Amino acid sequence: MGTLNILSLIVFCIFLVSYVLKLVILYRKNSIKANVLAKGKKSSGIKLTERLVKIATFIWGATWFSMSLAEPYFVDFIGRHYNLPVVNFAGVGIVSLGCAVFILAMTSMRTSWRVGIDKSATTKLITRGVYRYSRNVAFVGFDLMFSGLYLMYPNFLTLIILVLNVLAIHLLILQEEKHLRLVFGQEYDDYCRKTPRYI
Repeated sequence: MGTLNILSLIVFCIFLVSYVLKLVILYRKNSIKANVLAKGKKSSGIKLTERLVKIATFIWGATWFSMSLAEPYFVDFIGRHYNLPVVNFAGVGIVSLGCAVFILAMTSMRTSWRVGIDKSATTKLITRGVYRYSRNVAFVGFDLMFSGLYLMYPNFLTLIILVLNVLAIHLLILQEEKHLRLVFGQEYDDYCRKTPRYI
């Protein structure tokens, strides 16, 4: 296993552990089941979008993990768009930045953090900290990680995963915006005027 793959695997493990740890902490300390993706009573549009996100992000995570462990086998099977170590290692940096942004977003949201749209509980509208600069900090982190995966392992599979996930996340953001507008009304409209959707 080369240096690139070791670094990739380390960042993947940091991402996975932080994600699972946040879910466990919210449940044990606050009795909050934060993973509500495609669960509960929701409109068909929301459920469909959340299912797409669930499938797309699972494929992304499984591919990232598999490529880190067995990249040479993937290259033999699906090829590689280019072989530029400086770009591949830049991908590690972008994935790492995305992971850091995602973790920062999770911690900033505190008990309001959810995976998916939570129709069963009213959370606080978080507008402070990193959320002063972006309304979707966690999703910016995800988009960086999707992009970084392609730069680390440039092939048709990771390119499709990049496009599919960016699209799925954007559709989820649009659904979340409708939900937040219904829940928070003018407060959310004011926040949207001051803060960009992405960056």
